[in-house]
Amino acid sequence: LTINIEEADYRTPLQKRQLDGALNRVPKDFYECVWQILERTPGGIKVAGYLLPQQPTQSDMTMYELNFSLLVEQMLSKIVDPSYRQIMVETFMVVSTILERNQELSFHQSVNMDRIIQEAFDEFQKDLSQSEGREKQDDMKCFFNTPPNIKRGTTSYIGKVVIKILLDGELNVPTEEMCLVC
Repeated sequence: LTINIEEADYRTPLQKRQLDGALNRVPKDFYECVWQILERTPGGIKVAGYLLPQQPTQSDMTMYELNFSLLVEQMLSKIVDPSYRQIMVETFMVVSTILERNQELSFHQSVNMDRIIQEAFDEFQKDLSQSEGREKQDDMKCFFNTPPNIKRGTTSYIGKVVIKILLDGELNVPTEEMCLVC
């Protein structure tokens, strides 16, 4: 199979997600990002009914261990739709970026990645309903066909939901970094 570079430029976001999801493509630092999310999620990570627990995972493995990558792939293998799998990978990257940039934030229970995607899709539909008068749909293809890194792209909706979930919990602010008046 040869792919002409010019043909690749004409793929829709949905087609790109279907291809990347079917080929199980992930960013080069993906497994490290999942590990870092797991560090800040005592209840573990849920995907498609599968729970990746924080413990004993982090006490038995390292982030660079092949067994950890295989455990993450086992979790992602529960997802049947390749485009949904790829949105899930993108969601992990968004969560990781937000946590990396906001050290005071963490999840206080398990994080349900499917819930994040569903709520992002609901926000997307709400905006479409307001701007274009579209009715709500169950089919996520329109969401999957939206580019990630544009205004009102999938990344912005996912990020909005992640921030909301994180801010609904308690903030862990280290007291030694706070200004104190004695």
